[in-house]
Amino acid sequence: MKPTILQPGKFYHIYNRVKNGNALFDSEEDWKFFLKLYRTHVSPIAITYAYCLLQDHLHILVKIKDDANGSSYKPFAILFNAYAKGYSKKHDVEGKLFRYKLKRMEIRRESIFLDLVRYINQNACKHGLSDDVEGFRYSSFRSTVSPFESMIPKEELIRLFGGGADLKHELIQPVDETCLKPFLMEE
Repeated sequence: MKPTILQPGKFYHIYNRVKNGNALFDSEEDWKFFLKLYRTHVSPIAITYAYCLLQDHLHILVKIKDDANGSSYKPFAILFNAYAKGYSKKHDVEGKLFRYKLKRMEIRRESIFLDLVRYINQNACKHGLSDDVEGFRYSSFRSTVSPFESMIPKEELIRLFGGGADLKHELIQPVDETCLKPFLMEE
Protein backbone atom coordinates (compact mmCIF):
# COMPACT_ATOMS: atom_id res chain seq x y z
CA MET A 1 0.00 0.00 0.00
CA LYS A 2 1.43 3.36 -1.02
CA PRO A 3 1.96 5.96 1.76
CA THR A 4 -0.23 9.05 1.57
CA ILE A 5 0.15 12.64 2.67
CA LEU A 6 -1.36 13.59 6.01
CA GLN A 7 -4.80 15.12 5.59
CA PRO A 8 -7.06 16.71 8.22
CA GLY A 9 -9.79 14.43 9.55
CA LYS A 10 -7.98 11.21 8.59
CA PHE A 11 -6.44 8.47 10.73
CA TYR A 12 -2.81 7.35 10.30
CA HIS A 13 -0.48 4.73 11.66
CA ILE A 14 2.85 6.57 11.96
CA TYR A 15 5.93 4.43 12.44
CA ASN A 16 9.67 4.61 12.23
CA ARG A 17 12.67 2.46 12.90
CA VAL A 18 16.22 3.17 13.96
CA LYS A 19 18.88 3.00 11.28
CA ASN A 20 21.91 0.69 11.52
CA GLY A 21 20.72 -1.27 14.56
CA ASN A 22 21.52 1.47 17.09
CA ALA A 23 19.19 2.13 20.00
CA LEU A 24 16.45 4.68 19.44
CA PHE A 25 15.94 5.15 23.18
CA ASP A 26 18.87 4.43 25.51
CA SER A 27 17.49 5.76 28.75
CA GLU A 28 14.39 7.02 30.50
CA GLU A 29 15.58 10.54 29.68
CA ASP A 30 15.42 9.68 25.96
CA TRP A 31 11.83 8.43 26.18
CA LYS A 32 10.78 11.50 28.17
CA PHE A 33 12.56 13.81 25.73
CA PHE A 34 10.76 12.23 22.77
CA LEU A 35 7.35 12.49 24.46
CA LYS A 36 8.00 16.13 25.41
CA LEU A 37 8.85 16.95 21.79
CA TYR A 38 5.80 14.97 20.66
CA ARG A 39 3.45 16.96 22.91
CA THR A 40 5.02 20.22 21.76
CA HIS A 41 5.01 19.61 18.01
CA VAL A 42 2.45 16.91 17.18
CA SER A 43 -0.28 17.18 19.82
CA PRO A 44 -1.45 20.59 18.55
CA ILE A 45 -2.30 19.10 15.12
CA ALA A 46 -3.17 15.47 15.93
CA ILE A 47 -5.25 13.41 18.33
CA THR A 48 -3.21 10.49 19.64
CA TYR A 49 -5.08 7.19 20.11
CA ALA A 50 -2.14 4.88 20.80
CA TYR A 51 1.65 4.85 20.89
CA CYS A 52 4.48 2.52 21.75
CA LEU A 53 8.12 3.60 21.90
CA LEU A 54 10.49 0.64 21.73
CA GLN A 55 14.27 0.59 21.73
CA ASP A 56 14.54 0.13 17.97
CA HIS A 57 11.21 1.39 16.57
CA LEU A 58 8.02 3.23 17.39
CA HIS A 59 4.33 3.19 16.51
CA ILE A 60 1.84 6.04 16.81
CA LEU A 61 -1.86 6.02 15.85
CA VAL A 62 -3.30 9.48 15.24
CA LYS A 63 -6.12 11.42 13.66
CA ILE A 64 -5.05 14.70 12.10
CA LYS A 65 -7.28 17.40 13.59
CA ASP A 66 -9.87 18.92 11.28
CA ASP A 67 -8.54 22.40 12.04
CA ALA A 68 -4.86 21.52 11.51
CA ASN A 69 -3.35 24.56 9.83
CA GLY A 70 -0.60 24.34 7.24
CA SER A 71 1.35 21.19 6.58
CA SER A 72 0.45 18.28 8.88
CA TYR A 73 3.69 16.60 7.81
CA LYS A 74 5.92 19.37 9.19
CA PRO A 75 5.30 18.79 12.94
CA PHE A 76 6.30 15.14 12.53
CA ALA A 77 9.41 16.15 10.59
CA ILE A 78 10.31 18.63 13.34
CA LEU A 79 9.72 15.95 16.00
CA PHE A 80 11.97 13.37 14.33
CA ASN A 81 14.67 15.91 13.44
CA ALA A 82 14.72 17.52 16.89
CA TYR A 83 14.84 14.15 18.62
CA ALA A 84 17.61 12.88 16.33
CA LYS A 85 19.70 16.00 16.91
CA GLY A 86 19.21 15.90 20.69
CA TYR A 87 19.91 12.16 20.85
CA SER A 88 23.02 12.46 18.66
CA LYS A 89 24.39 15.30 20.75
CA LYS A 90 23.71 13.55 24.07
CA HIS A 91 25.14 10.19 22.96
CA ASP A 92 27.88 11.59 20.69
CA VAL A 93 26.54 9.69 17.68
CA GLU A 94 26.99 10.79 14.09
CA GLY A 95 24.82 9.99 11.11
CA LYS A 96 21.17 9.42 10.54
CA LEU A 97 19.21 8.06 13.52
CA PHE A 98 15.88 7.19 11.86
CA ARG A 99 15.58 4.88 8.88
CA TYR A 100 12.65 6.84 7.40
CA LYS A 101 11.65 10.48 7.21
CA LEU A 102 8.05 9.59 8.03
CA LYS A 103 6.36 6.27 7.37
CA ARG A 104 2.60 6.41 7.54
CA MET A 105 -0.42 4.46 6.44
CA GLU A 106 -3.92 5.88 6.27
CA ILE A 107 -6.44 3.83 8.25
CA ARG A 108 -9.87 3.81 6.63
CA ARG A 109 -11.69 0.96 8.36
CA GLU A 110 -12.82 1.11 11.98
CA SER A 111 -12.05 -2.59 12.53
CA ILE A 112 -8.44 -2.02 11.43
CA PHE A 113 -8.24 1.09 13.62
CA LEU A 114 -9.42 -0.83 16.71
CA ASP A 115 -7.03 -3.72 16.04
CA LEU A 116 -4.18 -1.21 15.63
CA VAL A 117 -5.02 0.37 18.99
CA ARG A 118 -4.69 -3.09 20.53
CA TYR A 119 -1.60 -4.03 18.50
CA ILE A 120 0.28 -0.84 19.37
CA ASN A 121 -0.54 -1.12 23.08
CA GLN A 122 0.58 -4.77 23.08
CA ASN A 123 3.73 -4.20 21.01
CA ALA A 124 6.21 -4.28 23.90
CA CYS A 125 4.93 -7.76 24.84
CA LYS A 126 5.14 -8.90 21.22
CA HIS A 127 8.84 -7.98 21.23
CA GLY A 128 9.54 -9.53 24.63
CA LEU A 129 10.18 -6.26 26.47
CA SER A 130 7.43 -6.87 29.00
CA ASP A 131 5.41 -9.80 30.27
CA ASP A 132 2.21 -7.77 30.42
CA VAL A 133 1.02 -4.64 28.63
CA GLU A 134 0.61 -2.74 31.87
CA GLY A 135 4.24 -3.27 32.81
CA PHE A 136 5.74 -1.33 29.89
CA ARG A 137 6.00 2.38 30.66
CA TYR A 138 6.43 3.79 27.16
CA SER A 139 3.19 2.82 25.51
CA SER A 140 -0.19 4.50 25.76
CA PHE A 141 -1.70 1.59 27.71
CA ARG A 142 -1.25 3.07 31.19
CA SER A 143 -2.49 6.50 30.06
CA THR A 144 -5.50 4.92 28.39
CA VAL A 145 -6.68 2.88 31.39
CA SER A 146 -5.74 5.46 34.04
CA PRO A 147 -8.47 7.64 35.56
CA PHE A 148 -6.24 10.67 35.11
CA GLU A 149 -6.27 13.07 32.17
CA SER A 150 -3.84 12.32 29.35
CA MET A 151 -3.41 13.00 25.66
CA ILE A 152 -5.37 9.80 24.85
CA PRO A 153 -9.10 10.47 24.14
CA LYS A 154 -10.46 7.79 26.49
CA GLU A 155 -14.14 8.63 26.09
CA GLU A 156 -13.86 8.43 22.32
CA LEU A 157 -12.07 5.08 22.54
CA ILE A 158 -14.80 3.74 24.85
CA ARG A 159 -17.38 4.81 22.25
CA LEU A 160 -15.41 3.25 19.39
CA PHE A 161 -15.04 -0.01 21.30
CA GLY A 162 -18.82 -0.20 21.68
CA GLY A 163 -20.04 2.09 24.40
CA GLY A 164 -19.63 0.92 27.98
CA ALA A 165 -16.43 -0.87 27.07
CA ASP A 166 -13.84 -1.66 29.70
CA LEU A 167 -10.78 -0.23 27.94
CA LYS A 168 -8.33 -2.39 29.83
CA HIS A 169 -10.22 -5.51 28.77
CA GLU A 170 -10.48 -4.28 25.17
CA LEU A 171 -6.79 -3.42 24.88
CA ILE A 172 -5.59 -6.85 25.94
CA GLN A 173 -7.77 -8.79 23.49
CA PRO A 174 -5.79 -10.90 21.00
CA VAL A 175 -5.04 -9.28 17.64
CA ASP A 176 -5.22 -11.12 14.32
CA GLU A 177 -2.12 -9.67 12.68
CA THR A 178 -2.92 -11.16 9.27
CA CYS A 179 -5.51 -8.40 8.75
CA LEU A 180 -3.01 -5.78 9.88
CA LYS A 181 -0.07 -6.94 7.75
CA PRO A 182 -0.43 -4.15 5.13
CA PHE A 183 -0.40 -1.54 7.91
CA LEU A 184 2.70 -2.68 9.78
CA MET A 185 6.44 -2.35 9.32
CA GLU A 186 7.53 -5.47 11.19
CA GLU A 187 10.34 -7.26 9.40
